[in-house]
Amino acid sequence: MNTDTRLNPLLDHYQEFKTSTSSTLKPSDYAGFLKEARKRLAGYFLEKYPIRSLLYYHAGLIDVILQERWQQTGFNVSEAALIAVGGYGRKELHPASDVDLLILLHQAPDALAQDRISHFLTFLWDMGLEVGHSVRTLDECLHTAHTDLTVITNLIEARLLAGSRDLYHQMRAGISPENMWDSRSFFLAKLEEQKARYLRFGDTAYRVEPNLKEGPGGLRDIHMIGWIIEREYGHLSLSELHEHRLLDQNEYECLREGRAFLWGIRFVLHTITGRKEDRLLFDYQHTLAKTFGYAAEQRNEAVEAFMQRYYKSITELERLTDVLMGVLRVKLAIDKQPQPIMVGEWYEKRGNLLAVNSLDTFTLYPTALLEIFLFLQNTPGVTGLDPATIRLMRSNLHRMDSGFRQQAWHRQIFMQILRQPSGITFVLRLMNRYGILAAYLPAFANIVGRMQYDLFHAYTVDEHTLFVISNVRRYSTEKGAAEFPMCSEIFKRLQKPEILYLAALFHDIAKGRGGDHSELGSVDAYEFCREHGLNVHDASLVSWLVQKHLLMSVTAQRKDISDPVVVEEFAAQIIAQNRLDYLFLLTIADIKGTNPKLWNSWKRSLLTELYLSTRNLLNQRLPASEKSGSIIAQKRNSALEYLTHQGFSEQACLKLWKNLGEDYLLQHSVESICWHAQNILNTEPSDLPLVKMRATISGSSNIIFIYSPDSPDLFTRVVSTLEQLNLNIVQARIVSVEENGFDLYTLHILGPDNKILDDLADQKHIVEVMQRNLQRAQFQVRQHRPPRILRNFDVPTRINFRQQADKNLTIMEVSTGDMPGLLSRVGEALDQAGVRVHNARITTLGEQAEDIFYITTRDEETMITDPIMQTSIRHALVEALKI
Repeated sequence: MNTDTRLNPLLDHYQEFKTSTSSTLKPSDYAGFLKEARKRLAGYFLEKYPIRSLLYYHAGLIDVILQERWQQTGFNVSEAALIAVGGYGRKELHPASDVDLLILLHQAPDALAQDRISHFLTFLWDMGLEVGHSVRTLDECLHTAHTDLTVITNLIEARLLAGSRDLYHQMRAGISPENMWDSRSFFLAKLEEQKARYLRFGDTAYRVEPNLKEGPGGLRDIHMIGWIIEREYGHLSLSELHEHRLLDQNEYECLREGRAFLWGIRFVLHTITGRKEDRLLFDYQHTLAKTFGYAAEQRNEAVEAFMQRYYKSITELERLTDVLMGVLRVKLAIDKQPQPIMVGEWYEKRGNLLAVNSLDTFTLYPTALLEIFLFLQNTPGVTGLDPATIRLMRSNLHRMDSGFRQQAWHRQIFMQILRQPSGITFVLRLMNRYGILAAYLPAFANIVGRMQYDLFHAYTVDEHTLFVISNVRRYSTEKGAAEFPMCSEIFKRLQKPEILYLAALFHDIAKGRGGDHSELGSVDAYEFCREHGLNVHDASLVSWLVQKHLLMSVTAQRKDISDPVVVEEFAAQIIAQNRLDYLFLLTIADIKGTNPKLWNSWKRSLLTELYLSTRNLLNQRLPASEKSGSIIAQKRNSALEYLTHQGFSEQACLKLWKNLGEDYLLQHSVESICWHAQNILNTEPSDLPLVKMRATISGSSNIIFIYSPDSPDLFTRVVSTLEQLNLNIVQARIVSVEENGFDLYTLHILGPDNKILDDLADQKHIVEVMQRNLQRAQFQVRQHRPPRILRNFDVPTRINFRQQADKNLTIMEVSTGDMPGLLSRVGEALDQAGVRVHNARITTLGEQAEDIFYITTRDEETMITDPIMQTSIRHALVEALKI
């Protein structure tokens, strides 16, 4: 196999192609040839050709084609120059990359020159090349480069293809650091550009559909290093880093290997999509995993293994970038270097960075690998570690072995880090970035870069864990107190905040091991806490929090927390107030750290309600039945007091509530009970259906209240209308009024962005559309096309039935893939099966929908206990929910 980039097999193929064609070559001929050439490139990739060679082969082929086409333009050799810029200028030409060109002219083009350029470019576009181009005179080029960072960056990579060599060299001389953009000013400008780029791409490389080019540690960071090196040393090559001793041999090899890995991924992305693509979308991850040799019985495991390699590579490249940028700051005198100030025996402060004071510090005193982070927390004015220290730390990680971890002093240092009043999240993030956290806590190494192939988790497990710790720390800040005043007050009462930090650190640490990660993680947490000096009670509390970290979220979102029995069962697992406090704070931090799109005011409301109800129950210890009767009486009396004061008849109110039943009073707030009664008692039957909308007093959601004659498709009409309006239903309560055959719906909804709808005009429009759809003689459910991202997840539909005999209801649990129109599909299937929906709880977790419906038969309104009928309903729903 010949992989010498100077002997390009594509050029041999090109000569054969030209020889075999007797007529003048047309753009379509070139298009066909290029398609075949890229197929050959893909074959070379599978044959393990070095990726660098493949990019050179492709660039070299395009060079020859463009040079031949340029010869036919008619330009005199001294009139113009054809110059490759950008990635093409670097000869990094992936299968679908843009071919970036600069056509440089001695003077402004006349009509003839414009026509020649137009014909040249049109021919290239017609042959299927994605050409990006600019046409400039030398003066225009230099003027634009002087003021535009993007232009000067492209020109740094310029390479002459054809035409005037003199013109090209004049351009190169004009853009030299002596004339514009010296290495220092260029470096500063690129730093600002990098910050803006990180903000645009989420400021993290660890989203589950990352951008391998623009994110932290990605190809653009490697390009940036090359550009800066060129301004300083005059050569556009990473080898300069090693030659000028900016990186040692191992670091240089690591950078080259990381770049080659990212190049390989990008090459495959271009090949399978047929276009310029830099995002590792779910659509492509299975193919990428297979191409790079990852296989498993469960295909998701192969994806997760491949992506973990990707994230670890990105992390390593981030570390190298940190070192290089720090070295270059010193080299280019970006920061003034004040006299070092000793900090303790082993460290010194260099400007705003902390450093070890000797190259052999970590050899003589390995404790410094951990202790330096404690000093980082407690040394005023420092913002990080200096690059030389990061480099030394990386090469001494092997010293953090089992013996290191077993030393009592090292365990004390780690706990001191967690007990500091500030800087905990800051240093834990640095410890993760530089490999210290994984080295000190081997179980953590398993989750570094580990992704979960779903839409629920937006980050890798290690990144999610650090977000959770950050969210916990936020409770102690002024911003956190403004955002979560209740959480802030609870946090202040915690006797030992480090218990919460440890629970956050360990709550997902067993992900990817197989088995229940909560159970496995609780064992790890207990052992770690005992080894690190926590007493049995505190260690058991951390272990319990890890084991039960999903309990509160599941209870609040999937169960009816207005039911005292549910709260009683939850409180029975909590037992003590301090455990409730810790679990409440951990739950909110966990949800917010899982996926920013999942947290909303409704979930805050549910968790707060469950917390308060449980706290009251723990204080009162009333039996569930006694608690229910007490709550119903309190609500009835409170509502009656308000309504009679408003002029409503006590008899009319009591009659209405009797028809609605005690469960109605138990499940609805006093405010909703009054709102319903005011509108129902003031409305004539001829004016029905009644539709009203408002926001909850807490601002957690909007409520739509519907009072309408019952009809077989009423549930389907209601939920389908809301889905068509792109509204999210978070809870649905349905009460049947047996006396007059009416249904009362109370639905909590959020807008398309999971936020409350404040605009009164929007609310009016929703009410009007709902009323029209309820009054129509015929109603057509709109069919929704599933979005691209959902097609990558094969989520099975599971339907389970259980009975709630005390309320004469069957509870139907539906677990399926979330999709547009989900509830209307369910509604239609239930309508056809003769099923009546009495209540619904709606929960969506990423691509998974887990909804609970309280149902009966429509005619007799009895529980659905017949296995044959259950099977029929299950089959109908599975068919209806197929994407």
